[in-house]
Amino acid sequence: MNTVLELHNQAMKLSQRAMVARHNGDKARAGTLAHEAFEYESQAAELIPNEKVSEPTRSILYCSVASLAYECQKWEAAKRFITKGLSGYPSERIKDELETLSKRVNFEYYLQTQAITIGDDELHLFLLGSAVTSGTIVYDEFINRLTPLTTLIDKTAQRLLAIDYHKAGQMPSRFIPALSTPYQEDNFAVTIKLVAAEHNPSMPKASQVIDEILTGIEFINGFNEEALKELIKASGYYQNFLALTHNIAPDGDQINFVGLSSLRKTVSLTRLSSEIELGSNQVSSERKPIKVEGILNDADSLKPQVIGLTTQEKGKYKIFVGEGLDDYVRFYFGRWVVVTGEFDGKFIYFNDLQTNPSHRLMA
Repeated sequence: MNTVLELHNQAMKLSQRAMVARHNGDKARAGTLAHEAFEYESQAAELIPNEKVSEPTRSILYCSVASLAYECQKWEAAKRFITKGLSGYPSERIKDELETLSKRVNFEYYLQTQAITIGDDELHLFLLGSAVTSGTIVYDEFINRLTPLTTLIDKTAQRLLAIDYHKAGQMPSRFIPALSTPYQEDNFAVTIKLVAAEHNPSMPKASQVIDEILTGIEFINGFNEEALKELIKASGYYQNFLALTHNIAPDGDQINFVGLSSLRKTVSLTRLSSEIELGSNQVSSERKPIKVEGILNDADSLKPQVIGLTTQEKGKYKIFVGEGLDDYVRFYFGRWVVVTGEFDGKFIYFNDLQTNPSHRLMA
């Protein structure tokens, strides 16, 4: 067996069998089959010359073998095959897949090589992007993700305590986050330790809160909102989880990768914030698409579901804040934002809010 097609077909057969074994809970068998698939696919990829006429087959095979190396936890091999795939003439789609895989591999490699010890009550946050250098990050990019993550911890604890979703005002925090920063290269990372604010036998364990958060974010990253709804059945908590994850997610520029890990689970959040839709998705003939910029600077304590927006021309809009989206909107209060959504002549029903830091705030 020495042709590219024969080697590739054998690799795919073994890979499929590995998926079946993994689905059946036979991790050992799945690992063995995945390693065998990797060996065949790596041989197939290496047989193809680095020439433009070899595309798209060459880059597709290198993407495939790099994915198998990742599955087998062969981080060095995965990095090597990703580099080879990118060194050819990959299509934009394959290039994006290889670059996304590269970020996931670097995250896993970092966790292994830095020998980071994560406790049962700890959550590790890892960030990459143009706002990050070795051990340093633009302050706003860090706070813009730490704040929703700590809010998500509180809201998850409240949900596990079976407390009805609380919108008006703030509830006492169940956990006090404590931060530590390990040594790192070309990234920024912190470990968040969940310290109980009070001794309460009914409080969920920190590990349970962390597991719920990572499972939910994994569903969102996989575009599986239906599974998230099964996990979080209360609509307020569901929308809140989705909105806070929207804020944590990479923007594709300043932060292009977010990694989260615990003692039991590792999640790569590569879905962009712009791909996570919020607000009402109901179609109404009375609503028209709208995109407007202004400052969120007018809130009515008697109507917490409505917040005001003032434009540069001093125009006024009212934004309807659906259940579960209050924490998300509160984060942008007092900032210049770009609002997209639908307008019915009275309220804007938003789908997304984005800051525009280049704009000077109005006096």
